[in-house]
Amino acid sequence: MPRIITGTARGIHLVTNQHELMRPTTDRFKEAVFSGLQGKMESGRLNSFLDLFAGCGQIGLEAKSRGVENVVLVEQNKQAINTINKNIAKTGLTVKLLPFNVKRALRQLSNEVRQFDIIYLDPPWPEMQDYWREEEFKLYDLLEDDGLVMIEHAKKIAPIINPQLWSVVKHKNYGQNTLLVLEQKGV
Repeated sequence: MPRIITGTARGIHLVTNQHELMRPTTDRFKEAVFSGLQGKMESGRLNSFLDLFAGCGQIGLEAKSRGVENVVLVEQNKQAINTINKNIAKTGLTVKLLPFNVKRALRQLSNEVRQFDIIYLDPPWPEMQDYWREEEFKLYDLLEDDGLVMIEHAKKIAPIINPQLWSVVKHKNYGQNTLLVLEQKGV
């Protein structure tokens, strides 16, 4: 059962989804994600976090618990949306939930001229390549100049990165999961 590791909601166990395409992120992987963001958080350069394919909401809720001011969760699965709402209530954290598909959410956020310091995505692994190919440019536009895109993917299913747009900051395996961290090229 996933839990909030640290911050204002530390130790609270979260409700999870029972869907075959949803895999709760392990504490070890989550710690790797957030330890890499510590410098940004301490320097005040981490104020906004977009969690795409939020599942049970644990990544975005962890960010909020650690002090990120503006957190947006995107999830279209009705069961997962109910689970996220339960976890929001359980933790008492205030986040924005967009209860529709990622394509629509990105369009809405773009129309609102929103940008994020961190964009985290963990799509269903079989759909990783297609999703990345379709949305890569939108993600680029929604990212703050010194922001990062963090992708959780299977070892054998990595997105194909456009080297003219992105620089790889980190690409490391944690068991069956891999963390890929990208920054905009030339920034």
